Order: sequence, then C-alpha cells, then structure tokens
Amino acid sequence: MRTVGPAEDRNLLAALAGGDLTALQKLYEAYASLVYQMLLLHTANTEDAEDLLQEVFLSLIELGRGVTRIRNVRAYLLKVALNKASQLYARGKPMQLDLHNTNLVDTDNVQPQSRMEAFRVQEALGQLPLEQREAVILKVWHECTFAEMAEIFNIPINTAASRYRYGLEKLQQILGDNDE
Repeated sequence: MRTVGPAEDRNLLAALAGGDLTALQKLYEAYASLVYQMLLLHTANTEDAEDLLQEVFLSLIELGRGVTRIRNVRAYLLKVALNKASQLYARGKPMQLDLHNTNLVDTDNVQPQSRMEAFRVQEALGQLPLEQREAVILKVWHECTFAEMAEIFNIPINTAASRYRYGLEKLQQILGDNDE
C-alpha cells in the first residue's frame, strides 16, 4: 500500500533533484515493494527482479533535475520497470511465471485458513493472461486507478478497465466464487 501521497512525492522529487539521496531512500521505501512485485510478474526470477529493481530506482538519479517533471511517481516507476523487463526479454531471456517461486499474494502475514485461500488465489492469478493479472494486482492490492494503469501500459482507460473486469470474471470462474 502507498505510504506517501502526491504532494510528498513532488517534495521528494524536488529534494532528489537537489541531490538529496535520502529522498531517493524514501521513494524506494514507498514504492519498491510494488515495483518488485511487477518485476516478478514479468521475470518470474527473484535475481532478475532484484537487479531490475535497482535499475528502476537508479533511473531517477539519471534524470537529474528532470526528475521534477514526473507527474505520477508510481506510474513512472512501473512504466520504467516494464520497459526494463521488456529489454531483458529482448536479450533472449525466456518469459515464464513460476508460481512456486513467485509470491503474487502475501501468504506470510495471514492465518493458516486464510493462507490456503491466498494460495488458491495465487494459483488462479497464474491462470490469467498477463495483462489481466497485472490489472487485478494493481487495482486490488495497490489501489491503482484505471487512469494510472492506462499511463503505465500506454493504453486507453477503457482498456485498463476491461482488463481488470475480465480478470475478475475469470478469477471468479476459476475459484468458483460467484458471490463477489
């Protein structure tokens, strides 16, 4: 979940543009978990995801003073993460999702009964097409708006909403839950 807001994001970007690396640390603390999860979706490899995570946050430093032009930090970081993952696959890395080594759903901080349900949800998520899986995770776990998803994936807002809706419908079919 987001720990900073848009106003604080702007302040942190301004501080980073001025050379304050503690601002980068605060941005990392706020967004690293989300970016890492998205990278895991695309790499299914913790080492690659960790390496790319560092590259994503280094991109903020590389922008220098231009970092203040970022309007939405979360969307920017996710877009950079997707680009970095795409570049990795362009170099010949295979793209596969290994559900046994990739935690899409938090199973550590829940009761045993809920843990079993979380594993069911994770397996069901793994059966969704990548675009729908991304939309569901971003909307449900990270509370991204459809406008943010549209910006991240460079798609129309209606397409982002459709990916989410179709993903939820398929999850309901897979899980056999017609109540939600």
